[in-house]
Amino acid sequence: MPDTDSAAHPAQTPVGVWKGRVHHDGQTDPYVISFAPDGTIALRTPVTVGTGTWAAGRAGGFTYELTETFTPASGHAGRVEAHVEARLEGTTHRGEGTARIHTPDGVLVHSTTAESSGERTGDEPAAWHELVSLGAPIRGRTLHRGDEGFEEAISGWLLTVEHRPAAVVVAADAEDVAAAVGFAAARNLPVAVESTGHGRSVPADGAVFVSTRELRELRVDPETSTARIGAGLCWGDVLAAAAEHGLAPLCGSSGQVGVMGYLTGGGLPLTCRSHGFAADHVRCLDLVTADGRIRTVSPDRDPDLFWAVRGGNGNFGVVTAAEIDLVPLREVYAGELYYPAEDPAHAALVVSSYLAWAKDQPDEMSSSVTLLRLPDVPELPGEHRGRSFVQVHVVHTGDAAYGARLVEPLRALGPEQDTCAPIPYARITEIHHDPKTPVRVHFRGALLYELDDAAVRTLVSFVDPAAPEGPLPGIELRHLGGALSRPPRRAHAVGARDAAFHLWLRMPAPAGEAEAVRRAADAVLERLRPWDTGTSLPGFLSGHDRDPERVRRAYAEPEYRRLTALKAAYDPHNLFRVNHNIPPVSDGA
Repeated sequence: MPDTDSAAHPAQTPVGVWKGRVHHDGQTDPYVISFAPDGTIALRTPVTVGTGTWAAGRAGGFTYELTETFTPASGHAGRVEAHVEARLEGTTHRGEGTARIHTPDGVLVHSTTAESSGERTGDEPAAWHELVSLGAPIRGRTLHRGDEGFEEAISGWLLTVEHRPAAVVVAADAEDVAAAVGFAAARNLPVAVESTGHGRSVPADGAVFVSTRELRELRVDPETSTARIGAGLCWGDVLAAAAEHGLAPLCGSSGQVGVMGYLTGGGLPLTCRSHGFAADHVRCLDLVTADGRIRTVSPDRDPDLFWAVRGGNGNFGVVTAAEIDLVPLREVYAGELYYPAEDPAHAALVVSSYLAWAKDQPDEMSSSVTLLRLPDVPELPGEHRGRSFVQVHVVHTGDAAYGARLVEPLRALGPEQDTCAPIPYARITEIHHDPKTPVRVHFRGALLYELDDAAVRTLVSFVDPAAPEGPLPGIELRHLGGALSRPPRRAHAVGARDAAFHLWLRMPAPAGEAEAVRRAADAVLERLRPWDTGTSLPGFLSGHDRDPERVRRAYAEPEYRRLTALKAAYDPHNLFRVNHNIPPVSDGA
């Protein structure tokens, strides 16, 4: 342990953070250096990161030894060994020393003298002091709190969960992801992963936060009807590229949702009854596991892991790319029908009629019914402010004329607005009008049995304008069955194939009102409990579902036991735990 003269007054030691410049070889370079009370040093410059030790001398003097490593972004390789004699002068310090530059294999290529000066900007070591070496292997960006771009990197679409990570890696490639995972594993830090932030559920406090938004590879192969997709892409990107070849990805209601989070949750497409889960159509995945390995998993390579990742919600590694099947679909018959719901009796008639209609539909017809109670706010169109509606959304993948005939019974109910028509598949995400900007919303999901008249009365009561004011719900019931009920071609961890409807509850959650909104959501689900199957879909688990027992209900018992055993095999220390966590249990108990 170096002599740090711990009894000295803090102002008489270099402990803290300093910003300065070093002059050498006719050039001047900026740096930030952090001195800790234990005698360690951490350094950041535009092209290097460094660690070392310092020791106090007499009358404000101190020395330090430093090893700097060039970062991949610098375009250089090797290391710098520096020795500096420095002196404190109030809030500044000045130093003189030598620097020796070595190649990666240790050959000395240059030696020089240097002068440095710095201003103290903090009296404590930097927050990144223990993490500075993370930058050494990263080709992309390594960011710490206070850095330009840090807040942007951790921002996401869902604002009800805030992250406070130890460090951020904006990965440039799969090797960056592997380096970040290896760094975190060596220090027993959790790893958090995010692209768009639609599925954020658990705060990434103290984690190494890996942003995959820069992984934007996209290749569509019309000969094989497949697409290779980088982890930074959203469905809107893939929709546009596939449409050029008359092909379609099996996406959900928003083009802004990240592809990988959707696939690892199973993926419930708008065409779910005709095509099943999106996870059914994944051919292979590139994955970084907890041991830092980059793997390609498929039915033939690590098949157990391939099964677990599709439905495992990020518990088994960081997906960096996927290859998926595309379907030959240029056009669908799709749209929405709006019915006024101010009269509860009329609203109940519409919902009951929809439920009866849905039972008789062929697999080519996927649909949902949504009950809305809208606030009277200027952000909404005048004809919608302060009103209640029943919305029906339809997507028919067969002949357009036949689709139009199937919708006629719904038209006979007298919708106030009807947009159903043949549309290009590339526009399929427009029919739900999902928000395109970040929101504060509380989500809950559940799987329901068939609904009877009592269920209809309960649902309608939530949007009755005469009901007491409170959080205004949007309650969507997605009709299941069809291809969802049949075994997939490529088995995965998503189950619950016997439910009739998926319930998706969305409630605005302004800052400061989160707890009241959660209680209101609990009340909605409690009143719907008689029709609740007790299970849920892993891709629709919310921030409220962090509890292990709530996660467990997203899987059938045999599948859950298999998942916990695979977690123990591939992530025994639960490195990937900033998620809806599946604990590692070696015996599957």
